[in-house]
Amino acid sequence: MSFTINVNNAPIDVQEGETLLTIMRGKGIKIPTLCHMKDFAPSGACRLCVVEVEGKRDLVTSCTYPAEPGMVVKTNSSRVIKARKAIVEMLLANHPDDCLYCERNGNCELQWLAEELHVKERRFYSKKNSDQRDHSSSSVYRDPAKCILCNRCVRVCEEIQLVTALEFISKGNKTKVNSAFNKGLNISSCIDCGQCIMVCPTGALVDISHIEKVQSAINNSKKTTIAMISAGFAASVAEYYGLKQTDNPIGIVTAALKKMGFSKVYDMSLANDLNVILEARLLKERVEKNIHGPLFSSCCPSWVEYAEKFIPDTLPDLSSVKSPQQLMGRLIKYEFNEGANRENIYTVSFMPCVANKFECSREENTSRGISETDAVITVREFIRMLRSYGLNINHIDPEKCEPPFDNNSNAGLQMSFSGGKAEAIAQQINLMSNGQNNKGFKFTVPKNPGSRKEVKIKIGKHEYGFAWVSGIMEFQKYLNHLKEESRTDIHYVEVMACSGGCAGGGGQPIVIYADKQKNRKKMAQDLQKSISNSVAGLNSDLVKYTLLAGLPENAPEFYTHYHERNILK
Repeated sequence: MSFTINVNNAPIDVQEGETLLTIMRGKGIKIPTLCHMKDFAPSGACRLCVVEVEGKRDLVTSCTYPAEPGMVVKTNSSRVIKARKAIVEMLLANHPDDCLYCERNGNCELQWLAEELHVKERRFYSKKNSDQRDHSSSSVYRDPAKCILCNRCVRVCEEIQLVTALEFISKGNKTKVNSAFNKGLNISSCIDCGQCIMVCPTGALVDISHIEKVQSAINNSKKTTIAMISAGFAASVAEYYGLKQTDNPIGIVTAALKKMGFSKVYDMSLANDLNVILEARLLKERVEKNIHGPLFSSCCPSWVEYAEKFIPDTLPDLSSVKSPQQLMGRLIKYEFNEGANRENIYTVSFMPCVANKFECSREENTSRGISETDAVITVREFIRMLRSYGLNINHIDPEKCEPPFDNNSNAGLQMSFSGGKAEAIAQQINLMSNGQNNKGFKFTVPKNPGSRKEVKIKIGKHEYGFAWVSGIMEFQKYLNHLKEESRTDIHYVEVMACSGGCAGGGGQPIVIYADKQKNRKKMAQDLQKSISNSVAGLNSDLVKYTLLAGLPENAPEFYTHYHERNILK
């Protein structure tokens, strides 16, 4: 049923059940919020979205209040503005005065609100939060002093990622957000996905920065600093700066890194191709041997950590192939060091994910104290590095990546969004089974909405069932469905911990626009048009350079193992 309400002296047609916040934003009327998140049930906790409704004694929270026929609403009356300003002033009462040093300076929602509401002086005073900062994690840094109890990180961690690494403790004015038993995130149930960082409105949650140690390595004359660029990273940078496919984004990023002082810059796509080929072999062998149960992808370090902490019974079915980041680090540092002492080679991967920081610190990826990958720079960190070096990416001429890893397929770009790797695996199995003669092979993506999709394809003598899921909650639902239905028709499941895959990774620029994931995916798909090789197995450099290193494609150096992790719950 539709009816009309009056908002700021103008009639608006609405549908029954719509909340005032949804109505206002749909009509372009700005209503500030701090606790509200799209697709989450409203809580009305921050009360910044209050509006004045004629006939109501108190202001009402627009995020929880449904529209009623004949309702008269004022969104910016003096009473409303005064209430919102008072809320922001009280939030600032015990907030640190360190905006100049805060990583979120200029991109802080609390800072924006203070400016919009003309908060020019401190009216309220409160004791500052003296809780100890938590920098125990490999990926996520937590500063309790900057927490405004908006509940966004708690809800994402519990409702979307299902790990509940962060939760409210105590009551009343002693309420805080903390990890289990007031211990560090490193021993909590955290899976290092960084989704809490993406929704935090302030600097209470940020990533553990690797910028300083990377700059230190660049300035060390004894070190050979080598950059490894993932295709998804280049696509995200291109989307952020509005670059086009014809601008050659990965060439521009390469040139920028060389200007920063990196000794060599490599494209990581060859490692993506190697990962796809090895994983396709595992899947093909399982299907031919009629092994029940799907093979799960393992290129997402957050998903791997979730499996180790919460569902260790799936570990035997987890692909043992190392991730592209670790394969590339292994090839560069251990196989193609050109006679240099590997202790002096410093490998830096450029990824859209903060969990890769955890991955490069895993014991399995370290040998005698030497890591395959030494540091990880996210898209956010790269943007800060560009500013600190005074580089304007729109005025940089592209340069080629260093050989020998400059030949690649579409796989690197496909793996940057949900469903892309499943398609790359299917294409590779088709190549292995039918050769290059099967031109009619098609991988048709189903059009059903949501982040869970399935497709079945006849390849050679067997029918393969592929599925892909993004978001831990959606994956857990899907896993339960597979077990309850005792399904044997799904042979491969691509799992990405973040919604939309790496396009929604925890290392992406923090923005409030929900369509950014789709834009990054589209950019990655556009960049594929410039690559003639569509199948990983057609990369001739793979065989050429593994053989030069004395390594067959099934070398044990390309595989890893997983183990159950005991955590505080």
